[in-house]
Amino acid sequence: MKNRKVIFLLTMALMVTGCVLKEDTQQKEEKEEIITESQIDTEQEGSTPEVEEPKIYMGQVLDTNETDGEINVYDINSYKGNIIGTLEDYEEVELIETVPFGWFKVRLEDGSEGYAEAISIRTEEIPPHEYNKDSSEYVLIFTHEDQTLKIFKNGDLVKESLGSSGVWDSFTPKGIFEIEDGRRGEWSYIERFGVGLKYWVGFRWIYLFHSTPFDKDGNIIVEEAEKIGEPASHGCIRLPVDAAKYIYDNIPVGSIVLIY
Repeated sequence: MKNRKVIFLLTMALMVTGCVLKEDTQQKEEKEEIITESQIDTEQEGSTPEVEEPKIYMGQVLDTNETDGEINVYDINSYKGNIIGTLEDYEEVELIETVPFGWFKVRLEDGSEGYAEAISIRTEEIPPHEYNKDSSEYVLIFTHEDQTLKIFKNGDLVKESLGSSGVWDSFTPKGIFEIEDGRRGEWSYIERFGVGLKYWVGFRWIYLFHSTPFDKDGNIIVEEAEKIGEPASHGCIRLPVDAAKYIYDNIPVGSIVLIY
């Protein structure tokens, strides 16, 4: 009887000790959890959010006038502005804004800002702008990446075609342009390049939309026509005859041209 009493008392003692240990362990875990959450809150409150650096757009100068190997930078986007600096061939310059029609706002090495012609700056990307497919009744958008021209009327796609931009050393300028007045013809033969063009329409100085090349007798040059869909021109945008004719017949002066 005495032994049973001893065993009972020992059992009760072990049970009480186990409960105490269990409570101590649970309290310790809860305490650690509170500390951990507190640390996280403190770290979050004290952390500084990452600020995304603004993207920098760079271009390279190439004097497409082929005169003295440099271009002028003006205080406004016009030849009538004052010249505030010059950039030499192959010099890099920061592009800070894409400006209509055919200009970039640039930042010079001394930090001053001015305007340079887009036809003299080749670049992989242009700074963002607000023009889009709804910017005029007709909008023509050519993309170098896929060598594709899309023509929109009142925001709706009405014609799409592969084309050919200029090769890197005689690049097609990127930026915001417009179909120019008095720059349109059914046929022209360029002695310098030994090629004929059908249905040409100008969007900036010597730069045109036109058909794939023809020879002097009016025969299509097959090997050149087969290059549609890849850079191949002297800077103009070549198109199949039907696409060039569509522009010639339908696209009015002042229509927006976006080239990326």
